[in-house]
Amino acid sequence: MEFEMIKRETLKPSSPTPQYIRNFKLSLLNQLSPAAYESLVLFYPRNDSTTPQISLRILKKSLSETLVRFYPLAGRMKDNISVDCKDYGVDYVEAKVNGLLSTFLSQPDAGTLRQLLPVATESPEAGKGALLLVQANVFGCGGLAIGICMSHKLADAASLSTFIMSWSATALGFSQALLPDFTASFRFPPIDYSSSFHQSSPVDAKRENCATKRFVFNASKISALRTKAASTIVDQPTQAEAVTALIWRCAVAASRSSNSLQPPPKLSVLSQSVDIRKSVVPPLSDDSIGNLMGYFAAQTDENELELQGLVAQLRRGIKELSNNYAKRPGKDQAIRESVKEHLLAQQEWESGSLGIIKNATI
Repeated sequence: MEFEMIKRETLKPSSPTPQYIRNFKLSLLNQLSPAAYESLVLFYPRNDSTTPQISLRILKKSLSETLVRFYPLAGRMKDNISVDCKDYGVDYVEAKVNGLLSTFLSQPDAGTLRQLLPVATESPEAGKGALLLVQANVFGCGGLAIGICMSHKLADAASLSTFIMSWSATALGFSQALLPDFTASFRFPPIDYSSSFHQSSPVDAKRENCATKRFVFNASKISALRTKAASTIVDQPTQAEAVTALIWRCAVAASRSSNSLQPPPKLSVLSQSVDIRKSVVPPLSDDSIGNLMGYFAAQTDENELELQGLVAQLRRGIKELSNNYAKRPGKDQAIRESVKEHLLAQQEWESGSLGIIKNATI
């Protein structure tokens, strides 16, 4: 498919951000987050009751109005401790796709999918440029794909979802749009990183040995997988636990089979990121904006790859992480230990002492 950029512009909040909230403090969790983008593409079929041009006008107008409520997204990062909210704006791109939306969705291609996004996920701009970028792609059939990139320095996937729901409500003309909760920095206050840790640098993505694969599981297969993964320890595995355990097992098996020397089994580690909004005491609201994630590393020997055992390791890690935050509400020690565990596992994997490490979110 051929792409043609039609326009690029900067969209600002429809109303100026008040002076008293123009310095938005990051939480400690945001400070520790990588300078990369959280990305998502939303697909919409042709709407016969309107035209793509009208849809794009509504898209832009509602985005500008939504930025009034999500004002930090229109700001710029400042020294990894705050966001300068002087309404610098967000990047907005319109592109034309020479092809049919149905054709693309029948066999999604990772390379083409990236072209639907306004910026590369690992772009260094995530830590110093626009915190939100939107690309509206109009297909030849009239279908629409909206590519959204939000800086991980400011938000996680749940925050991105909250923003999209609020934006959608505004576009549909609802008067009671969802309001974000920006109080995370009060629960996890920022620190002077210059005396404790370096400002996070852009993600260094090593692409030479990377591949993107797409796996589709239908409902009946997932149900059967959950039954197979159940045990006396975890009698009702979640869908995420069952599928993650399966991918973990297959990845280890593939890694060992690709090595003709057949070295001794290694320790295999799966690095997990988990939403902690409901784990802290008192709980944070679902609409809390920030990188509100904790990390744990599930471990197993490469010879012990039964689904039941892998699911049990995942469930144990989640419980320990939740207990860790519950015992130290509002403190940064739990965060530091969680991130430290994640980074140590990463270092051991890079040194070759671990069989595999995979980042996942449950």
